[in-house]
Amino acid sequence: MKIKYLGTATAERVPAIFCTCEVCAFARKEKGKEIRTQMQTWVDDGQLLIDFTADSYLHQLQHQIDFNQVEHLLLTHWHGDHFYGEDLALRMSGYAQNLPNVLHVYGSPFVKEFYDRAFELEGRFDERRLLYHTLTPYEETTIGSYRVCPIPAQHGHFEADCLSYAIQNLSDGKCLFYGHDTGVPKEADLSFLAQHHWLFDCVSLDCTGQERASSDPVHMSLKENLALIAHMRQLGLIHDQTQFIASHFSHNGGMNFAQMCTLSEKNAIVTSYDGMEVVF
Repeated sequence: MKIKYLGTATAERVPAIFCTCEVCAFARKEKGKEIRTQMQTWVDDGQLLIDFTADSYLHQLQHQIDFNQVEHLLLTHWHGDHFYGEDLALRMSGYAQNLPNVLHVYGSPFVKEFYDRAFELEGRFDERRLLYHTLTPYEETTIGSYRVCPIPAQHGHFEADCLSYAIQNLSDGKCLFYGHDTGVPKEADLSFLAQHHWLFDCVSLDCTGQERASSDPVHMSLKENLALIAHMRQLGLIHDQTQFIASHFSHNGGMNFAQMCTLSEKNAIVTSYDGMEVVF
């Protein structure tokens, strides 16, 4: 299984569009890995795409990828930095020509309301081009060549409107836990995954708070990542070769890329950057 981080930032990006803080000033000067765009992840060379952000068009140009090869789009939640429906609506006939396939979109019932709104603004729907599938927390489903289990994320309205995902590639058996824009998962949710025999080869976690002791209730810090990893180990959800990755960074965390690397690598966690690929 392979994942590529097209973007690794929170909504305001790094440097943030209107910010003059030290982290943003440093990013504008240094560029390179200091530049972070909104979080989006490309799985197995486009077999699966996680989230469709307002930066999706930029990502397509930066990383020379083709969103038309994607048949399955998994949405974590409804905030515009993870789901920008107005751009997705441009896949309809009249905007795009000669499309090879239907794009299947998956998300919570709450996200569906935002999805519908984007097409209502256009005054039409086109299920020959896009088809939405509603996911129910804890109900496993097969999406393309993946086994997927949605878990309520601690974000948004805390009413399963936002989701984290357990994802298994059925071809090679590898498993990914993807938890971004979420606080620490609930004990019951972790226990559910353990009871259903999930064993993760890669754990990708929100680290908006970076070195803070704790982040706000809807995000995590590195300290909270470490506590979560320790608990996942106790529950048998990870193994000795599991890879751990921190992502979804904010300039408000106060650390640049090199500083975050120094902090995370001491704890065997990789700090992601835009364009980073991970194979497991």
